[in-house]
Amino acid sequence: MLMAIVVLVLVGFVTDRGRRRVGLRRALRTGSGPLCMLKWPQREGRWRPGRLSKGADGRLTWTPAPRGAEVALPAELRCTGSRKPSWWREALAVNPSSRILEYEAAGEPLLIAVFVDDSEAMAEILGEV
Repeated sequence: MLMAIVVLVLVGFVTDRGRRRVGLRRALRTGSGPLCMLKWPQREGRWRPGRLSKGADGRLTWTPAPRGAEVALPAELRCTGSRKPSWWREALAVNPSSRILEYEAAGEPLLIAVFVDDSEAMAEILGEV
């Protein structure tokens, strides 16, 4: 009985990983980026889910999920760091196994939370920033 439970858990884990990879490849093929969460601490002050993508002109846009209008991010984004979510600040709103990428735009901080599995795809999108 215990062996059957262990096998079912492992099958579920492998299936979930496969579905996530297929979904990420499909999203990148259609031009949208991986799912992430975005936070402008000085504006809204809360984490918003959405997709970050790069347009044909090279401009970064963020589309809120489940629906919403695209928001063009400032062109002068500058990377200031990367860290794990802190338990007392972000872990209740963001998956604790994700990475938080810290950026600055015109003196205003911008935080992007990305799943560890999606960090390579996000690096391609944010590579030149």
